[in-house]
Amino acid sequence: MSRSNDAHDRARQLIVLAGPEALSQADQTWLTTHVETCASCRAFTENARETIHALRGIPIAAERSLVSTTKMTVRRRALELQRQRERLWMVSISCIAVTLFAALTTAAMWRGFGWLGERTQLASSVWQVAFLVFCLMPALVVGMFLLARETQLSDHTGGYSG
Repeated sequence: MSRSNDAHDRARQLIVLAGPEALSQADQTWLTTHVETCASCRAFTENARETIHALRGIPIAAERSLVSTTKMTVRRRALELQRQRERLWMVSISCIAVTLFAALTTAAMWRGFGWLGERTQLASSVWQVAFLVFCLMPALVVGMFLLARETQLSDHTGGYSG
């Protein structure tokens, strides 16, 4: 008797929880065979289909305030995503422009430092080190400034919130 109840419980669980389109091939085959041979499970399947069909026929209407609030939220999120894409596009273009101008400027400065080194008769290692210091100094100064600012923000607020 326990085996039969287990089969009925399994069949009803498969019918209620998954539906035939979401079942694996093995479960679907087992369920079809069981429903063909079991009158109570066949009736349960038919009742479930009728209930689902009846529920799908019930119109569901939302209140105007809910609809307008949802529309406003969706529009706000769409606008936020559009602005985010535009900012990302601008940042990408800016990064490309900065990289291009940095490469051109670095090449011109390299030649300038080389010319200056020749004119002043400095050893090539001296003007190359001067070029390296000159190129790295702005990044070091900005890095120290940002580090100091981060420390100041952390001290005032107890943590940086982005």
